[in-house]
Amino acid sequence: MGTNKQLNRSFKHTSTIFDQLFQQYSQIGFKKTHILKAWQQCGNNQQTFHEELIKISEQENAQIMNEEDLFNSQMQLKLQLQQIEQQDLKIAIQLSLDQNAQYYLFTNIHRSKPIISEDRTNKSTPIGLKNLGNTCYMNAMLQSLFNVLPFRKFILELELKDNQSLASNFLLQLQQLFLMLQESNQSYTSPYNLFEALQKFKPSAMFIRGIQNDFNELQNSFLDAIEQALKEEEFEQKKKQFCEMFYGEAKEILSYKENDKEIIKFNDTTFGSISIEAADKDLEKGFLNTRVLIIDEYETDNKEKTKAKIDQNIVQAPFLISFYVNRVYYDPKQKSVCKNNSQFNFNSSLNINQFKTINQGQKNFELQKLDEEEQRILDQLKSLGDSKDEIEENFNRVIKLFKRNEGQIDNLVTIDGFCICDEKTANPNIIPSDQMLFQLESYKEKMMITVQLLTDQLERIQEQKKKLLKSDQNMYLLTSVLMHDGSANSGHYYCYILDKKDLTTWWKCNDSTVTKVDFAQVYKDASGSNRVNSNVSGLIYEQEQWLKVDKIQINQKLLSVLQEDKDKQLIAQDEQKVLNRKPIILQQIQQQKNRLVKYRDQLEREFERFSNFDQFLNSVNQNVYLYYLTLTTVQQDISLIKDQLNKPQEVNNYIKYFLTQTNLITTNYENDLKKLKDEYLMINSLLQQLPLRNITNTNYPEIIRQYYTILKSTSEIKSCSALASHLRRMYEVLLLKGCFFVDLSLQTNNIQACTEISQCLLIQINQNQFIDKLIFQQVLTNLKVSSEQAKLITKTTEVADQIIKIQSKGEQQIGLKQLEFKSLESEIPQLQRLRNDGLKLWVNQYEKIKSEQKLLDQNDRQNDEVLLYFG
Repeated sequence: MGTNKQLNRSFKHTSTIFDQLFQQYSQIGFKKTHILKAWQQCGNNQQTFHEELIKISEQENAQIMNEEDLFNSQMQLKLQLQQIEQQDLKIAIQLSLDQNAQYYLFTNIHRSKPIISEDRTNKSTPIGLKNLGNTCYMNAMLQSLFNVLPFRKFILELELKDNQSLASNFLLQLQQLFLMLQESNQSYTSPYNLFEALQKFKPSAMFIRGIQNDFNELQNSFLDAIEQALKEEEFEQKKKQFCEMFYGEAKEILSYKENDKEIIKFNDTTFGSISIEAADKDLEKGFLNTRVLIIDEYETDNKEKTKAKIDQNIVQAPFLISFYVNRVYYDPKQKSVCKNNSQFNFNSSLNINQFKTINQGQKNFELQKLDEEEQRILDQLKSLGDSKDEIEENFNRVIKLFKRNEGQIDNLVTIDGFCICDEKTANPNIIPSDQMLFQLESYKEKMMITVQLLTDQLERIQEQKKKLLKSDQNMYLLTSVLMHDGSANSGHYYCYILDKKDLTTWWKCNDSTVTKVDFAQVYKDASGSNRVNSNVSGLIYEQEQWLKVDKIQINQKLLSVLQEDKDKQLIAQDEQKVLNRKPIILQQIQQQKNRLVKYRDQLEREFERFSNFDQFLNSVNQNVYLYYLTLTTVQQDISLIKDQLNKPQEVNNYIKYFLTQTNLITTNYENDLKKLKDEYLMINSLLQQLPLRNITNTNYPEIIRQYYTILKSTSEIKSCSALASHLRRMYEVLLLKGCFFVDLSLQTNNIQACTEISQCLLIQINQNQFIDKLIFQQVLTNLKVSSEQAKLITKTTEVADQIIKIQSKGEQQIGLKQLEFKSLESEIPQLQRLRNDGLKLWVNQYEKIKSEQKLLDQNDRQNDEVLLYFG
């Protein structure tokens, strides 16, 4: 059958069915000669192609399959292809969730330091990309492409049209993502908008079927999408420039014999990424193997079968060459896909002269020697350890065993066959610990010198290789290493990219995490030395003159996007600062809850309650109170730090953000709050107008009507029931004092005041629902006694009748104003003086009537009051 040599067919994708089948089946391990043969034998019928391919594959392995086996094999492979994507999604998401833990493990091994935002003053320091869930392969691809400076410049300097097409939006989102990767001061950014734009523009690009080949499939589809978008937006010149970057020109030479005559056919084609088998174990060997394909049973134009050969020559190489290392193959015996974890060797540079023509000769001898020397040093460094820091730490860990105080080693210790003991031990065959310590220190110093020398040699060799590249456009430098960590059916992608500023530093881009490394570490990780299942999956080489570009000119439209991003960053900082206030705000809320009332007297407490909205709410509705307390505390606290924020004008939005993120408020009581606020302000206004000044027989009628008006208004409000009860008591006490003013006016011969007050009292007690029955009777009894006294003093019945009978319907209440809010606590001392001095006697009368539940003795009442006639 055919040889193991295979032709690279990773040319620019077309929409033909065969291209799709060829790529899919070749990348999961079927031999490409078998794919070509199966396609011919099935008569270009996609429905029977799979069966033909299985038969050919099984025949080569000398296995006889019955119908049931064939059916099971077909169904198993199809089922695998359908389930792979779901499996990859679950595992990749889990890998993404575990990323922090993995990163901690790996950075401890490699002694790598994550970058921080301050490092972005150097724009060559990359930032990470957020994993959106099973998008690690996309992140690795984007980081690699972004690191290609001419491509970055190409994208950022595109002058896009102002239209709403899917193609334009896709290019715009790619522009904006590249802008963020270059200019943002954040440690990572999100590719979500680009992901969405690509899905809409080219839906199939993100739904790649197959096993473990997500990165390569996506990159080809992604580049196709860019080319298609440039075409749709009529960027013809830009499209040509783009194709020169990523696609090369090749000539295929098909040769075979027909009727003893040599037939040679030529075909010009283009190619993009180059797929190499991991089984080749070496980049250059694999590259060579892609150039020749032997077909044992090639079908000629005359329908005859013959042996044919296809040679591929590179006519014009692209500025960037991308290699895909195919590690997945289909095992017919196991009837499943497997991953080849063999070490794959590659150099930091590549000369493609030998691949441009078939018989050009050997590779440049000088460069070949440098490659061999570079590989030798890398192998030595790999055997010694990751870095000088790691080697030094390992030595220090052992040396620490021998650094001790007197008498610390009491027993013999055996290390690598040597017995170590205290230096006082008399046995001459045992090595003293101080001697072993000296030997270890000496060996450590020699080892560190060796590592430094090897590192210096590696840098010199790489510098020499760079000089050779300058004189040869066919020389390429390695700028990106794509990694896959996992099995054939699942795993995680990340990449290493070369710092184009110094061409020495490398960066490990693992989704949102970026760390600084050196090439020795890159090579060790790519070879699978750290983890067997973690190895190189792709390589990108660039022409050296391509590695640096002139300053990128960012258009004004993109600059506005950059400013928006900066604003978002400032707002994000403010939002975090606001969220950090949560413990302080919770403490303030608790302190407000625990605040004690100042006054013991119930009426005085009511004055305090209607001076403090918090207390009022707390007494009438706990839910509304907590809502209001939380809202006002948050508003006040965040407003206090307003001047510390980047955007103080956004303080109201920050307050909303805080409440949303903290869930301190889960129910909106705004309508209830407004209703209670209106009640509160109305009662506050009423209490401001409550007469607390000295009461005389002159102002009494006005004061008693004012009290009645306020009492009637408060009694109509449910939340004021306690206040209404205390005001009712005050009102009844004032009625009792009104009887005193009737007698006082009569005794001082002020008949007009006497009748006016008595008429006012009669009007107040007539059909008054607020007066207790006993108080009503007491007032009426007092007025009758006063009426009798009036007959004696005036010698007529006219005045007496005016005291005991309502002469005309008068005003029971007066109109009040709606006043602005004012604290009532300043009125409490006046209330205390009024009750303790001006009303004390009648307060005592009221309490006696209520406690004894009977009317006062008139003689006792008059005897108590007569002392105040002259007071």
